[in-house]
Amino acid sequence: MNPPLITERADAKSNLQWVQAQLEEIVAASGRVQVAQENLARAKVLARDHMEDSKVRFLLLRLKESAGLNEGMAEQWSTLLQECPDDLQIVRYCATRLVKERHVDEAMDLVDRHLPESEESPDRLFARAKLLSDIRAHEQSDALFRRLITQYTDRNMRVEFAKRLRKRGLLADAFEAIAPVAKHLAPGSKAAELADGLASDYAFYQRFEPEEGLAGKDIRIVSMKHAILHFRDRQVAENSPDKPVSVALVTGSLGPGGAERQLTRLAGELTRLAEFPEQRPADVLMKPKKVEVLVKQHTEPPGSTKKQDLDFFLPVLVKAQIPVTEINRLPAISVSHQALPEGSLGRLLEQLPPPVHYGVTRLAPVLRAAPFDVVSLWQDGTCLFGALAALLAGAPTIHLVFRGLPPNIRKDRFREEYPELYQALAQVPGVVFVSNSRKAAEAYSEWLGIPITRFHILYNGVPDLATDASAADVEKWKAFQESTTDATETIGGVFRLEPDKRPQLWIKLAALYLKERPQARFVIVGDGRLRENIEALAHELSVTDRLLLVGLSNHVGYWYSQMDASVLLSRYEGLPNVLIEAQLLGVPVISTPAGGAGECFVENETGHLLSDVDHPDLHEACEKVSSMVDQVRSNAQLRAHSRNRAQKLFSLDAMLTKFLALCMPVSENDERMDLQPMRLMQA
Repeated sequence: MNPPLITERADAKSNLQWVQAQLEEIVAASGRVQVAQENLARAKVLARDHMEDSKVRFLLLRLKESAGLNEGMAEQWSTLLQECPDDLQIVRYCATRLVKERHVDEAMDLVDRHLPESEESPDRLFARAKLLSDIRAHEQSDALFRRLITQYTDRNMRVEFAKRLRKRGLLADAFEAIAPVAKHLAPGSKAAELADGLASDYAFYQRFEPEEGLAGKDIRIVSMKHAILHFRDRQVAENSPDKPVSVALVTGSLGPGGAERQLTRLAGELTRLAEFPEQRPADVLMKPKKVEVLVKQHTEPPGSTKKQDLDFFLPVLVKAQIPVTEINRLPAISVSHQALPEGSLGRLLEQLPPPVHYGVTRLAPVLRAAPFDVVSLWQDGTCLFGALAALLAGAPTIHLVFRGLPPNIRKDRFREEYPELYQALAQVPGVVFVSNSRKAAEAYSEWLGIPITRFHILYNGVPDLATDASAADVEKWKAFQESTTDATETIGGVFRLEPDKRPQLWIKLAALYLKERPQARFVIVGDGRLRENIEALAHELSVTDRLLLVGLSNHVGYWYSQMDASVLLSRYEGLPNVLIEAQLLGVPVISTPAGGAGECFVENETGHLLSDVDHPDLHEACEKVSSMVDQVRSNAQLRAHSRNRAQKLFSLDAMLTKFLALCMPVSENDERMDLQPMRLMQA
């Protein structure tokens, strides 16, 4: 009979092994975020009495990673690595966590510490190549893999390299890596299946692109391109102007941005015309019969710690009884379960970039089930997930609506898919390129090599703004007035407190302006991620007592009516609504030359454009602001001119007339660009 202590130890060890086995099963079954989140509570219960065991903690941390948890994860992995400094699996998770948190240099240092470049062992160098790939240091990883497969005959190195290249979509490179050993792989093995699959796919795609067109190319983008080009010979039936059209307006969110505001406003006006067609403008031939909004997401994402206001304009649509569909909540229907034409299209659709695949599996089925005559896709991200989906659903007219400068200029928004996407769509009948400013249209045209004549200008439609206010707004302004009774002028701005709007620069402008005109005061209407930074900077520059941060407001007209001038210092813009809104109330504007800002006003009459968008001169800005304030005070007619021009060029009727003209299906690509807005702009 075993002594009690030995028996207890044996039982404890057996129990620990059972817990480890259970956790391994849970981790293996938790490939999807939602499943991992559901399994996490059970795993924590299992692990509770064994947290001193490093393997238990390792498995639990892996599950947390799968569940999408972020808070404190880097510290937990680092602590575990200190206990197990030679465990390369833990090194990998530490490094990938650092990359997720954008500490790329730290991740690289970690790799160099544990697997230095000076290693001589092939196995250690192989491990380094894999780890570099894991942290997305692909250039270094690929170079090391290529050196290893040249120097050594280990088939596993070629198979691993091919697998990783294929995962990144680099089909031709993966095929080249595995081809020399393909015949020597064990039949039926995963490596052999990989080699066979690569050979089959490579042969398939050579039907569409020459070898040099596939080398180094992401096959998912190639698939997207040729799936779109499948429709370049489609026939689009011309429609009678007397026949009402159904319109789907598609966007990424309903947050408090200019594009979202404009889409919401357009949806409301189209719905009104559908209900009361006799109210349509005289120039409008086409009539809307049904209007719906489809939004990728308007509910807060799970685990979000800060409200993003993705539903800011949702109440407006609900009040107007406009149907709103949240695409994220639609079921994903695989390509194999959708009705598709015969031929190669189905195989192309099996390998698409993730955003395009998202649209094909979620948006295409709903557009097919309830067809629309016009699918209007707003902003680049929406075009990426929506254009192919709309083609698959058979939408006769598809708008690609650009709301700012192209993503090749805005590097934070660039994706490799965009040039191929738009250049392919330019060859498809019924696809209409639309921009809300001439400046942006020219930038897209130059970037893509698409004739400027293919672009139509749809200026923002802005209604006359009411100047009434909520009780809270009135109270804020009254309190600010009482604290700044000596103020002789109010300089304002309406913008989101986000990096593109450069609110820090705005605060620095206010501080400099106060040195020259100390009786000024400042009002910012808007909110965003940089609010705390702005408050801290205002305090540092002694601006706090002369500054009112209003936050979000549904009574923007009231705030404009308190301003003597409105200032916008954006780095990027499309056609800034805020410049138009200010002028509708006779408020002069000062802006950086971002996007189509200069198309919104008449220089030196209703506003001033600064010289440089990248590095605005704040001394120049102060001079322009003070000049505009004084100029309008001495000439009341300038306020009236500002209002009249804005009402003529940016009216709702002008917007509706142009939008509905773009809803006319055409059998060939329309290359007639309406230059009338340019003539009006210069008036």
